[in-house]
Amino acid sequence: MVEETARNWRKWRPLLSFSVVLGACLVTSWVVAWNFYTFRAATKWSLWSRSYESEVLSQRPSTSGELKHIEWDGWGWGGQDTTVYLVFDPKDSLSAAAASRRPGKFSGLPCEVFLVTRLENHWYTVQFYTDEFWGRRNSLNCSASES
Repeated sequence: MVEETARNWRKWRPLLSFSVVLGACLVTSWVVAWNFYTFRAATKWSLWSRSYESEVLSQRPSTSGELKHIEWDGWGWGGQDTTVYLVFDPKDSLSAAAASRRPGKFSGLPCEVFLVTRLENHWYTVQFYTDEFWGRRNSLNCSASES
């Protein structure tokens, strides 16, 4: 009886191993796909942060109180573009916005934004609403009355 159980185990072991590996691959793929932008931003920042930092920090200070920034990422099609900016915040005033992960109007940003994410101390990504851009003041979320 023990020998028969051992033979059955040897027969099904490769299939069980394959199933476990396939399941692990599917779960990993799903997690990466679901959090693709988070992984992409973290990788981009870890590889090229010095270059981005020097580009942002070389800018002159804003006379209107806006934070230093550059375009970090974007996507879209057919005139419906989403833009993400890399922002330097020396006072970390955006930390509460990053922690809450809620849209809003925050100090140093020209208009209401969809999402603020913290990369590290003083460095954030700021995702604007679709079809909104830094410096564009003629739409609902970023009107001329806001500064």
